Amino acid sequence: MEHLSYGKPHVIGTTGLSAQDHSRVEEAAGAVPIVLAPNMSVGVNLLREVIEEMAAKLRGYDLEVVETHHRNKKDAPSGTALFLARAAAEGRGQDLDEVAVYGREGMAPRSEGEIGIHALRGGAVVGEHRLIFYSGGEEVEVVHRALSRRTFADGAMRAAKFAATAGPGLYSMSDVLDAG
Repeated sequence: MEHLSYGKPHVIGTTGLSAQDHSRVEEAAGAVPIVLAPNMSVGVNLLREVIEEMAAKLRGYDLEVVETHHRNKKDAPSGTALFLARAAAEGRGQDLDEVAVYGREGMAPRSEGEIGIHALRGGAVVGEHRLIFYSGGEEVEVVHRALSRRTFADGAMRAAKFAATAGPGLYSMSDVLDAG
């Protein structure tokens, strides 16, 4: 891997990497520090931890993830929506690939333990992620709204400062936040 000869840390904030891409990132992390996160927002990364705990404690509740982005967003659902849905599944001891239901159409009764994931596209919305837990007697909703793309740049800068002093390895934004 050519880039390893430079010995420079990396911050990767993209989604949609293939299994082969992930393998290459992991290999590179043996030689340089790499922060890999589908979203650089500090708030989203803290939310991930909260969602995992909430899902563990609200096990019998139905869960829906609804994300909204600007009309030109290419992926649906967003990498962040999947990141948060995966945290919820982990909190429940589930594999997201086995319980995810994307959108609903026609006769679609809810199955026990499923996690609904919905993508909305329109206007100039920077990004909104809502996770709603429903029971027969209450509804608990957690929302993150990115009001400016600056929030991602600020998080990426925080990740870069962390990576600049870290040893070789693959890190997440959780590692960055834990470091202060």
